[in-house]
Amino acid sequence: TKNNGCSYKDYQFLKCFFFLITASSWSKWYANPNSWADLSGSSCGGNQQSPIDIQPRSTVTKAIPKFAFHNYGNIDKMIMMNNGHTAVYILPGGLPKNRVPYITGGGLNGSYAFIQCHLHWGGDSTKGSEHLIKSKSYPAELHLVHYNTKYGSFADATMHSDGLAVLGIFLQTGSDDNESFKPLVDQLGEVVTDHDETTLTNIVSFKDLLPKQTTSFYRYNGSLTTPNCQQIVIWTVFDTPVEISERQLKKYRQLENAEGEHLVNNFRPAQKENDRVVFYRSSTRCEISQSLPIMSYSFASQFLAFIGC
Repeated sequence: TKNNGCSYKDYQFLKCFFFLITASSWSKWYANPNSWADLSGSSCGGNQQSPIDIQPRSTVTKAIPKFAFHNYGNIDKMIMMNNGHTAVYILPGGLPKNRVPYITGGGLNGSYAFIQCHLHWGGDSTKGSEHLIKSKSYPAELHLVHYNTKYGSFADATMHSDGLAVLGIFLQTGSDDNESFKPLVDQLGEVVTDHDETTLTNIVSFKDLLPKQTTSFYRYNGSLTTPNCQQIVIWTVFDTPVEISERQLKKYRQLENAEGEHLVNNFRPAQKENDRVVFYRSSTRCEISQSLPIMSYSFASQFLAFIGC
């Protein structure tokens, strides 16, 4: 059985899935992302595309349960590859099923197993993130990709509208190296060239890659941010950024595409929100009920403040 021309062998499918556009064309596609919709079989012109420019004032506050992060501790011998447009980190083959990281809660229906993570970054630190907050860009954005386990495999999950759940984490630059990112960064010199891959020698802790606060986030339905832009993603975008150093970020900018050019500005521009609702989970889970029309917004705000929200 095949999906998008890729066989349903788990590890090989994953590699194929993220090489659907030949690496030699990635610089061209990022230079002209409006042309993605013209690709054969592409969903890039759909009405639920990602990323988006999140406007907090337009979001709807919702009481969403907290996330639970399972097996988000230490993972040994992860695979890192340069796939021509980013650095991708994949779980090692043969990892016992009971050790695979997965998430539950967070308003998701069921459990979603981790499959890979990757980053998007700019040519400098004035830009780089895919999602924007009030039209503001961060220097980079980390995506933790999970698939819905009820479909049995990542390959099968990509055929369904609730197939993937991606956690988006903004990265901002600080003065010190982020120790938790060192396993991801220190061996980037081994995958400078397009299609290079290596095995990480140091343990990766997913829980330490997460923001300090995971209880406040934005939620909406969207798509993959690379062709074929399938609209199969439940997006969670945390509003608390994580700091890495400029030195660490520069190592990603040293990666090369198939033409031997520095791999930079590998982010898709913000897409139209259209008629989608973007929800927001407050860290307090306190909100003004729409079922109380006689209560003014200012009075409700004062009341919630009074009770500690």
